[in-house]
Amino acid sequence: MIIDPHVLRSLHRSELRKRILFYLNEIYPSGTYLSEIARVVRSDPSNVKGALVGMGNRYNGESSLVYLGLVEEVNQNGFRYYRLTEYGKKVVEFLKTYQTYYTRFM
Repeated sequence: MIIDPHVLRSLHRSELRKRILFYLNEIYPSGTYLSEIARVVRSDPSNVKGALVGMGNRYNGESSLVYLGLVEEVNQNGFRYYRLTEYGKKVVEFLKTYQTYYTRFM
């Protein structure tokens, strides 16, 4: 599987994006709402929203998890949920092996 270098760069630049991705992988295939993600990853909901969908100058929308196709936004009965995509799941699996490989040299 080929992973877009822009995806890897985005994830390496934000520890929060990685934490969100790994959490959504843990609950896959279920989705959850923004405040639940913020509680679990121990971050402010506005920062989590920025990592998920982008927000102004602080969080570039083109580097957001939804824009990159790693997470999907599901609107259901007036509620908005976030769920890992199949591509997102593959990226998480790659990151797990990638991190294991590089920690041998640290």
